[in-house]
Amino acid sequence: GTSPPPHHTMGCCSSRPPGAHEWQSQVPGSYKENPIAFVNKKNEVPADFFNKVYMKGYLKTMPKKQRIWCMIHENNFYFMDNAEDTEPRKFFCFDGCLVNLKGKELEIQTAELMGGSVPRATYKFIAEDEAKALEWYENSLKASSRRN
Repeated sequence: GTSPPPHHTMGCCSSRPPGAHEWQSQVPGSYKENPIAFVNKKNEVPADFFNKVYMKGYLKTMPKKQRIWCMIHENNFYFMDNAEDTEPRKFFCFDGCLVNLKGKELEIQTAELMGGSVPRATYKFIAEDEAKALEWYENSLKASSRRN
């Protein structure tokens, strides 16, 4: 059988060149290089996406403190460059994630998915304050334990 053309691949793809975002490179504590966020085509974002998002706000990435607008929708973590952006990019799925909270710092360890084609990785974020970090933590736990 012939393999499908590469632009039909869903999710992260090892042949994709690394993006400019820092979490796509090695982060201390990662198991492997962090997977590259998959850019959704407009029609792949659910129509009611922005109404169904149950946690959203700015988080800073570690260690460079790049500010990104993050959203939790169902059991997925999405990000955009800012709140006015209209094209959310899927960052990772919460299924099987371990979530840790230390002060304002949120650490999310993803599970290996799809037989290892999406590697495990550790992502670290800083929230504005500890209350906001706790809110992200609780919503992350909700997302990681929900069954669709």
